[in-house]
Amino acid sequence: MDIAQIVDENISHADLARFRQVYMDQVGRGQVSGNDQFSYAHALIKSDKNNIKEGVKLLETLLAKNNDGIPKRDTVYYLALAHTRLKDYDRALAYLDALLSAEEHNRQAIELKELVSKRMKIDGLWGLALVSGSLVAFGALAIGAILSGKK
Repeated sequence: MDIAQIVDENISHADLARFRQVYMDQVGRGQVSGNDQFSYAHALIKSDKNNIKEGVKLLETLLAKNNDGIPKRDTVYYLALAHTRLKDYDRALAYLDALLSAEEHNRQAIELKELVSKRMKIDGLWGLALVSGSLVAFGALAIGAILSGKK
């Protein structure tokens, strides 16, 4: 699967509900396994913006816990992926740089970093186009107002 497809992949409501139920059952018992927390966080980051933010919190908690069952590189990679989905490209790049400093040949991280850089440029160009378009529209209105006032 292409890295852009992985980043843009969405989870079905039924699958998300299933992961949520497993996680909430464990929360209710007062003991959540690292694997189930990771699975739920992974599901959340394939959902909408609010769920992605919740998934980031769960992943950050796992990273801080230093859970033996979940490799740190996986947690860091999915944090980068989540921040990419949120268009928080600077944070995504920070996680990817940390991962690549430990594993410089990590293909997934390299591909995700290339995608993040590409999307930063595209979003930057869109932002520039919107600002330019707004300035042109404002200029046209100002000229129109000046010309109509001279009559």
